[in-house]
Amino acid sequence: MNSFRLILLAIACAGVVTAQTQPRVVVLPFRNMSHDIQYNSWNYKFADSLRSALIEADPAGGSYTIVPADSVELALADLNLDPDNPQYESDMWKAVRNLKALKAVQGNFQLRGERVLINCYIYDMESMLADETNQAKDIFKTPTTFLEAIRPIVKRIRPGLSPQ
Repeated sequence: MNSFRLILLAIACAGVVTAQTQPRVVVLPFRNMSHDIQYNSWNYKFADSLRSALIEADPAGGSYTIVPADSVELALADLNLDPDNPQYESDMWKAVRNLKALKAVQGNFQLRGERVLINCYIYDMESMLADETNQAKDIFKTPTTFLEAIRPIVKRIRPGLSPQ
């Protein structure tokens, strides 16, 4: 009986250690740098698609834990934050801290003629700096294929989400 309890305790401890080494990652709504309100819905389309793709890329959750979309939305709503408001940039970090995340993923997009320029960055919440290595910059898509940018974004940023 004692060995059974000891095994259960060891399994529980291993689970706690694993959970502590997996960084909590918040995927924030992207920013519309074009300031054309007809594209504001893309803010959440990018974030939702990226969140789903990151979960799919690590289905066992062994490298990182993605904060659920509803938790992110509640944290932003609690602070009355809107990605289209200029004040969003300064206050979103408080929402990320309230979610106890170690990393935040944020991107932006801008329409340039018939193309969409897309960028995505990982921020370390301890240093508040963007990861210089694992970022997705200068991805161009058309307004009808903009979500095809998600696959190359995941490929470029995923290594930066795992614990170092």
